[in-house]
Amino acid sequence: MNPHGSRVAAVFGSSQGSGYLLGPRLVLTAGHVVQADRAEAIVVGGVGKVPCQVVWRRHDVTCDAALLVAESDLVPATESAAFTPLRWGELVRLDTQEDCQAIGFPLVQRDERGNLDSEQLTGRVKPGSSVLRGRYVLESDGPPPQSPGDGSPWSGLSGAGLFCQGTLIGVVVTAPVGWNHGRVEAVPVRVIADDPSFRAALARHGGADVTVTALDELTPDERRDHEVEVSYRRYVANRYGRLETLGHHPDAARIVWPLDSAFLALELAETTPRNGRPALDTAPGKRFHAALGGRNRVLLQGTAGSGKTTLMHWLAVRTAQSDLPSELDHLQGRVPFVVPLRTLDASRAIPRFDRLLEELCYPDGGGEADGWPSRLLKQGRVLLLIDGIDEVRRDRRPHVRNWLENLLAAHPSTAVVVTTRPSAVRQDWLAGNGFSAFSVLPMSPADVGTFIDRWFAATRHSDDRFWHGRDHFDDLARTLRTTVVARPSLSELAASPRLCALLCALWLEQGYDRSADALPDGPLWLQSATLDLRMRSAAADLRLAGRDMGRDIGFTEGIHLDLAQQKAFLRCLALWLVVNGAADMSYARACAVIEQDRQGPILEMANQPPALGRLTPPHVARLVLDHLMIRAGALCRTSSGRVAFEHSTFRDYFAAQAIVAAGHVGFLVKQAHDPQYADVVHMTLGLCDTRDAARLLVDLVERGDREPAHRTWLHLLATASLQYAERVDPGVRARVLRRAGALIPPRDDAAADVLAEAGTAVLDLLPGPDGLTADEAGAVVLTASKIGGPGATAVVRRFEGHDDPAVSERVRWAYDRLGRPATDTTDPAGVPA
Repeated sequence: MNPHGSRVAAVFGSSQGSGYLLGPRLVLTAGHVVQADRAEAIVVGGVGKVPCQVVWRRHDVTCDAALLVAESDLVPATESAAFTPLRWGELVRLDTQEDCQAIGFPLVQRDERGNLDSEQLTGRVKPGSSVLRGRYVLESDGPPPQSPGDGSPWSGLSGAGLFCQGTLIGVVVTAPVGWNHGRVEAVPVRVIADDPSFRAALARHGGADVTVTALDELTPDERRDHEVEVSYRRYVANRYGRLETLGHHPDAARIVWPLDSAFLALELAETTPRNGRPALDTAPGKRFHAALGGRNRVLLQGTAGSGKTTLMHWLAVRTAQSDLPSELDHLQGRVPFVVPLRTLDASRAIPRFDRLLEELCYPDGGGEADGWPSRLLKQGRVLLLIDGIDEVRRDRRPHVRNWLENLLAAHPSTAVVVTTRPSAVRQDWLAGNGFSAFSVLPMSPADVGTFIDRWFAATRHSDDRFWHGRDHFDDLARTLRTTVVARPSLSELAASPRLCALLCALWLEQGYDRSADALPDGPLWLQSATLDLRMRSAAADLRLAGRDMGRDIGFTEGIHLDLAQQKAFLRCLALWLVVNGAADMSYARACAVIEQDRQGPILEMANQPPALGRLTPPHVARLVLDHLMIRAGALCRTSSGRVAFEHSTFRDYFAAQAIVAAGHVGFLVKQAHDPQYADVVHMTLGLCDTRDAARLLVDLVERGDREPAHRTWLHLLATASLQYAERVDPGVRARVLRRAGALIPPRDDAAADVLAEAGTAVLDLLPGPDGLTADEAGAVVLTASKIGGPGATAVVRRFEGHDDPAVSERVRWAYDRLGRPATDTTDPAGVPA
């Protein structure tokens, strides 16, 4: 039974809506349309507008519906006599249902005098969309209508019945933003029918009893899988639905933002090696949802702190919620699995796919979900998000690739996104398996401004210790934006989301009341200043709390360490992690590392309570570790209970300090071919004195000279490290830059992506257009635009008026990023505007 024209109603309550007749006097509509006890309804071909009483109404997160009873019949008796029994149904599978419809009275159908008319919206229902919101989605067959005013063209359709296979399955309630008016959402009638008060109201006013029948009945096994999937999708949305960034204070060590309001859709540039010479990509930077449109296999490359993991988490959440932008519609209905490689045991093989949930600590991984992931693979419904190839030891990376290749060979419909640093693997590392390579571009000036505003807004909401009002935080954000624009060295740092968060943290603590000159210029000193700030804040809070409570709470953990002692133990823990290529360690291992530390014997530490000397070393090590975990502001417990640094930045900084203090620079040179050690190399160079810095740079260059397989990376690593060193011997600097010069000009966009990792030191080496091919010229412009800053603008300027139109167009694109920043194209929920 299709919708009956004489049962389609227009409803007038607090707003105009639509409805569907359950009987001659009974109207089912949306709850938000009738917010009072009275309303009116009219039916095409009926008796005219009739006053109605609202006898049941529910308007909450789960349900938005109402039942009206008219004072008299809305249609003549001859019409109501032809009404056939209304079938109520539900969809339990996720198969798309074609030939579905809703009929009502939307705004778009009003004439120039504002008179109503009906519209029959036809399309497909996508049960896999908006699962977590508990809505059916009807996607329109035709082009979306233009809105005649400021609101949605579908305004007024709320309350219309949604029909599938001639059965009422939902009540239209909203037209979601971000879909260009191409879809509407409906509350399933199952939710309405399961409400006892609705059934009671319906029976009280003569309505027929309601039975909701599944239109696509599931077997018991399928129903169990469906329930597991709904639960798992909810888990993914909750687990990854928050964005954590570095805070300024140990009590706000990780500022937590709702991902929907914080997410910034960064730009990506495709770096897939080209075969032959198709046209140069004139505007390589595209917002990530546009760049990934239609791609099922993606290698996403980006420097440390560039936002790769945040993109993965956003993709996981939106896929779990079946709420992806239209460009990523090919991923709708898939189930996301996030695999952070750094959390897997490096000594073991990657587990079988059906054991991944247990390995990743999903609470129900070994229960009802047993075998469910494998069944999803066979159905071709998996989105696999593998995060951090660079965080796996180099000798283990081939195993990861083999695992992935075997999985894709057996299940070729699986969609995969893999992240890594550019230098960890080549762009063609997975090209033989159909992967497209993209790199994350630095934030544009407009993106930096947006990031700063959102950071301060998140801090205001996440840290209730601040009594300051909104204006105070708005002023802080505004003055920091101004300072970043005015100081080129800061604008270069702020283009990295991670470093931009550190700048915000420092500015919050000191920038508002001090000169902007107090902000450090270099990345090393920025990270050092932020870490010192947090540790000093922890110590100050400890003293303040002790004073307020009239006691020394420094001994709450049974021990007290001053800042110097805390840093000594943090160095030994960080050094162990770096030497062993680990991101975390067990609690027992951390205690053993502290116990074995030789930088300061534990039992001889100052500021101990008298009873401490009677404890055995293992007991003392536990006390020290507990103190560091609670008081130092640098350590944390992972979800699996292991000990880790709050951020890899802190681990690498303390490890670099330990390496310099112990003279282990030789170890670092031996490991430097592995990009996992890049940040440690950078920081070690910045902490060395001039002579040791020169020795480290020369050793990196000479090892690159000896080893062709690692030459490009080692020479670029040495070049990138120059910006971390306060002073470098001019002869050594020239020697390093000569090696980098051998990699210039970059031959294509893929080479530009790698070269840009060397940072600002490369800008002085980039040539003008003379003698370059169009590919090389475009790659030089891309390299400069990825590095950013005034020096990059000067490089781009050399290519103005280039003979090749594609290069000239790329120059204009680069200027948009560097000089005339593009507007952020995402709404607060991260969906294309």
